[in-house]
Amino acid sequence: MAAFLVIGRRRVRLRFFVFVAMLLFCGIYLFLSSRPEAAFAAISYGRLDVVHSGMAVIIREETVYTAPVYGKAVYLAADGTAVEAGQPVAVLYNENFDEDAVKQLYDVQEKIVEYQQDHLLDQVIDIDLSNLNSDINSLLTGIQTCVKDKKYAELVKMENQLRKLLENKQKLLDYRTEPDAYLSSLYDKEASLMAKINEWMVQVEAREAGLVSFSIDGFENILGISAVDKLTKEDLQQFIEQPSAVQQTASAEAEQPFYRITNPLGKWYAVMLCQESETYLHRGDTIQAVFDGQEPLSATVSKIYKDNGQSIITLEFSAHVEKVLNKRVTPLQLEMNVEGLMIPESALKDNKGIQGVFVRDGDKNIFIETTVKAAANGYAIVESVSDNQILKLNDQVLIDN
Repeated sequence: MAAFLVIGRRRVRLRFFVFVAMLLFCGIYLFLSSRPEAAFAAISYGRLDVVHSGMAVIIREETVYTAPVYGKAVYLAADGTAVEAGQPVAVLYNENFDEDAVKQLYDVQEKIVEYQQDHLLDQVIDIDLSNLNSDINSLLTGIQTCVKDKKYAELVKMENQLRKLLENKQKLLDYRTEPDAYLSSLYDKEASLMAKINEWMVQVEAREAGLVSFSIDGFENILGISAVDKLTKEDLQQFIEQPSAVQQTASAEAEQPFYRITNPLGKWYAVMLCQESETYLHRGDTIQAVFDGQEPLSATVSKIYKDNGQSIITLEFSAHVEKVLNKRVTPLQLEMNVEGLMIPESALKDNKGIQGVFVRDGDKNIFIETTVKAAANGYAIVESVSDNQILKLNDQVLIDN
């Protein structure tokens, strides 16, 4: 007789319970078998080429000097030129400057040279005098052309060269020639014209040695080295969104900023606003900085912090300030090549607020805290934090829970 169980007025056979148990077992089996197995990946040795881009504000230490008087400016040194203290860097011509007086001066000086040469007592012209004549004639032709074309920058340079040549030649000729009334009158006229021209022009000399620039943006005294640790994210955004106009004017105003001198050997900085919240850069890292498509410059990360999904990165440079001498806000690209133990980025886990990876150890997984040196294209270069738990090549790391 079949066994059965009486529940109320119904009789339930034992095989019903066996059937229910089998259904439960099958359900549990199907549930467990449908769960994906944990996936692992082997740690390999690799290299990542990391690039971060953004806009940067340039910070450098420089001294601004004002113009002594008002006048039309003729620059004797190009922006970025290295100058010595006391070296002429510009000439300022006032509004009464007479171009004809310059032409008259060179005409008189040419007559003096010709007269002295024609009246040499011994009629001996050695090779030094011949070379001087050739150089003087060439400069005189160039000067006359500059006066005609109003090329004042070239005119001042040629004038300095001619003055030295004429001084050398006159020393030689004066040694052999006694000045007569005509020659004396030429000397007097030359002195008068030179005195008049000197009244119309003021020569500006560099107050100190360094790199000279006549481009002024108005932030020279604000964005000095002392501003490096004071710039906020809001400050950076304001500079980036409303960059100042760097200007080099054709004239100078008395007691107004005219030129600046930068120490080529001093430290300077670039503070970059990066749209990435995680760059994995660390203080002291050495990277390559590319300003607006120029050649890469070596830089050191001196400071980095995150602010509302963005990163503010401060870079320190020890050379090549001439590359950004006339830049205040500029595109910047950071490039870094990192080698080391490489894992899929998905293997990075957060375990109770600590970043690391789970490594398979027999039939269990152990958690090892790690530091990320770089991440790109779905992979990360990592290293162990503790010397007691070290990641090794070919270790299996969990990439899926």
